[in-house]
Amino acid sequence: MKSLQFDLQAYLNSFLGVNSLAPNSQILEELLSVIEKEAQSMRDFLEALVNTNLWQGWHIEPNPYKLMIVTVGSEIDRLAALRQEPAFHSKRHMMDVCLMLSYLLKHEESKQGEPISQTWETSLTEKWQLLLAAAAHDLGHPGLINATPYEIEQQSLNLFKGLLLGVGIDSRLIKDTLETITPWILATDHGQYKALLDRLAIHSPEHVDCLAMLLVEADLASSVLPIRGKLLTGRLCEEWDKPYPEKSIALRNQVGYLSFLTSLQFVSPQAVSATIPQILNNSLLQLRSQLS
Repeated sequence: MKSLQFDLQAYLNSFLGVNSLAPNSQILEELLSVIEKEAQSMRDFLEALVNTNLWQGWHIEPNPYKLMIVTVGSEIDRLAALRQEPAFHSKRHMMDVCLMLSYLLKHEESKQGEPISQTWETSLTEKWQLLLAAAAHDLGHPGLINATPYEIEQQSLNLFKGLLLGVGIDSRLIKDTLETITPWILATDHGQYKALLDRLAIHSPEHVDCLAMLLVEADLASSVLPIRGKLLTGRLCEEWDKPYPEKSIALRNQVGYLSFLTSLQFVSPQAVSATIPQILNNSLLQLRSQLS
């Protein structure tokens, strides 16, 4: 008997419609594992995601970002068909980031009666721009580490700009979009992470830094899950095996992974509401117990 076809959009609706705030890393582990197994096309994944009840509830008119997001998905698929993707910085990672961003934004409105700070609050337009940035932030990633600050992130932005120009999107809209999302994507250079945390620690942080941190937290969130985090670390080690063997060996060691997790902080109200800091703390406790 032929198995029933997996309904990606229904699955995403089911997950993103859950209102539970319980710190249950198992739910996130299962979601990301199922999506990785069932979603083979980045375009199809993004098409399903932007048509979920969650994202449709954030409808804006006009919405040029929806076309841009799906266009990025098609380009990611095209590049993956041309050459082998990096072990870590692949479409699987980009799906993770888009899902975790959606999960964080969903929790912006989860705490009833506790309004979020205006500096952290995202408008409907900013939500779509953040999803676009999540989809495009590692476009064409070569599987290397930056030799200079922002090197690979800027390459992704250049590819993104050329892609949009190539499909005939209005040049003024491209310019405005790039002005908005560039500082967010540049912030995903992990070498800039500590500086971003320092800027956010002041009394009144800049709104642009808050939105950049939402993208950075979405980029990192899967790596703090107790099972998937180790899987992803193994993939990053594999990606670094040839170009950076010493870094690969250091990270493959559990002490190296512990050092990485210890350096992370999830500071956004959205991440706190989504219990990501608790998940990180639980993963740290588990890892330390294994090493003791």
